[in-house]
Amino acid sequence: MTQIAVLEDFSLFLVLSDKSLIAYHLDVVIPPPGASPDAAVKQRPPQKLSGGKDVGFFATGRMKERSLVFYKKREGLSSTFKVLEPVFQKAPEKKSRFSRKGTTGFFQEFDEFYIPTDCYGINLFHSSLAIQTSKGFEVMTLDKKVAWSVPELKASHVTLIANRLQGQKPLGMFRLSDIEFLLCYEGNLPSPPSYPKANKAECAVYVNKHGDISRSVIMEFVGKAKSVAIYGPYILIFDNDFVEIRNADNGRLRQVIAGRDCRCIDDAQCGGSAGTRSIKVAMAHPEVEGRQLVVELLVNEGQED
Repeated sequence: MTQIAVLEDFSLFLVLSDKSLIAYHLDVVIPPPGASPDAAVKQRPPQKLSGGKDVGFFATGRMKERSLVFYKKREGLSSTFKVLEPVFQKAPEKKSRFSRKGTTGFFQEFDEFYIPTDCYGINLFHSSLAIQTSKGFEVMTLDKKVAWSVPELKASHVTLIANRLQGQKPLGMFRLSDIEFLLCYEGNLPSPPSYPKANKAECAVYVNKHGDISRSVIMEFVGKAKSVAIYGPYILIFDNDFVEIRNADNGRLRQVIAGRDCRCIDDAQCGGSAGTRSIKVAMAHPEVEGRQLVVELLVNEGQED
């Protein structure tokens, strides 16, 4: 299992496993009391959303008042993105206990687009999306599908940051406010001579809504970031051996959660009721070889930042 997500309003549970994207009804995953799991599966069989075992990652979100599912199919060194929209069943059926609106039995194809390079991830916003590619962050809208690169690094006053980001692999773009975003990177290429040590480390920089650098500071990470996620005021950096949690606005280290083979499998960004989702982390069981734990991360409301 690589990724999971819950589309709560549609009573759907999405799983990316063995490069296949599959949708389950929540009533099948969590049968009602007294119900037979086998009967639930027969009544609502899972639906494979991808044609083959070629899905690299997926993301869910609301864009222009629509709930959408994006998934990437790799084709050589290029990437094709499929966009699906969950649709409620037209035939009357008993409502799911997980949804006030009814149930859904299928997805309809909503859109498709092509990126002529390898892609590592995608972040969805209200009217645009940011794709992490081998060339950096590419931002586009579904309406025009014309990508532009972020951040803008041609100005002379951001030369230091431009040098720092040289050879960095993009990991995620996150909205901090109506006017500012945080761009997170993984150091994956050899350092230039002028930055023999610092350029190897993971980092993040701030940009405004136009893609220009908005602060001269660089947020440095301790861990070797495999992925990043944002939750409330915190940015979470997932190293193989720990989860590094920092204040997203000022970069201050707030907590380190130790583990082994730590992976974010649910970034809590969409699919559920506002404010009710939580980040899910998978890690190796500390006492039982071959088993894994899935833990839920919750904000400690009594903790002062």
